[in-house]
Amino acid sequence: MNKLSILIAAYNVEAFIEKCVLSCYDDSLSDLYEIIVVNDGSTDSTANVLDKLKNSVKNLHVVYQENSGLGIARNTGIKNAKGEYLWMIDGDDYATNNAVKLILDKISSKEDIYGFNFNIITENNKVIKKYKSNFIKEKQTASEYYLNHYEDSYTFQYIFKKNLFIDNDIFFQSRINMQDSEILPKIVFRAKNLVYTDECIYNYVQHKNSYTNTSNADKRLNYFKSIIAVENSLLSFGELIREKDSILFEGIQKKRNSLHKIVFNHLIFFSYSKAGLIKIINYLKENKFYPLKHNAKGKFLWIKYGLNNFPVFTKRVIDYYLKQ
Repeated sequence: MNKLSILIAAYNVEAFIEKCVLSCYDDSLSDLYEIIVVNDGSTDSTANVLDKLKNSVKNLHVVYQENSGLGIARNTGIKNAKGEYLWMIDGDDYATNNAVKLILDKISSKEDIYGFNFNIITENNKVIKKYKSNFIKEKQTASEYYLNHYEDSYTFQYIFKKNLFIDNDIFFQSRINMQDSEILPKIVFRAKNLVYTDECIYNYVQHKNSYTNTSNADKRLNYFKSIIAVENSLLSFGELIREKDSILFEGIQKKRNSLHKIVFNHLIFFSYSKAGLIKIINYLKENKFYPLKHNAKGKFLWIKYGLNNFPVFTKRVIDYYLKQ
């Protein structure tokens, strides 16, 4: 029986997928786990790279599907997984040395969720930040964890029991950003405990041309639409569990508040055309995210005032100073 299924969503990652897969492969442990790559309708040479890898990576399984987005690709991986536990990663990132052995050792204790550290690195493998969560204790209830660490929402940080998804019909939404933030409270609600290990298992690569970092006007608007989608999901789910899990509910409220900070920062640090900015402002206003509600302090309080009252002029001034 496979103890672990590593699920890799892959779309047009021909330059990265080999490194990702090989970083997850340990020949001496290959009978204990599987690697599933869901090729989400790639139009580059991703499929060819994967076909070659199958000759040398014994426990690699590739699932092909029409392009459906990251969420559906992950759902496909979950439904095809044979492991007792799941680790979901992206095809343009990669695991740290000995990550698989570390995970297999930890999951032998049969907890619902395991949390780990990760690195944020550049495309040239330079470590920007070594992420370490400020956990106080190794083991705690999943809801207690979420209350104190609601911002730690990357699914690649965690190893989940598969039955948390299958038994409770929990799956990712289709084609939204911040899917991890949307789904994590639902998983936490069904879990009992989370065990944290002060070890790093993942290298999260910040790509210049990633969807999050894009300056494309339509993609930027879609990112804000995803934030609203997450807000609506958290709002409805929070009300659903409010009386059943007050600790998790409080964590969800904090997470919802943090979305306003994300909106505020994205308006400041990304470039927009005048028309694109006005379009985004109007969209945020329609969804009660404008005027901006983030609890800004210091000089950011003045920036907030400017964006709320003179958004186009204020943004022009911000962009000028950011280029200096």
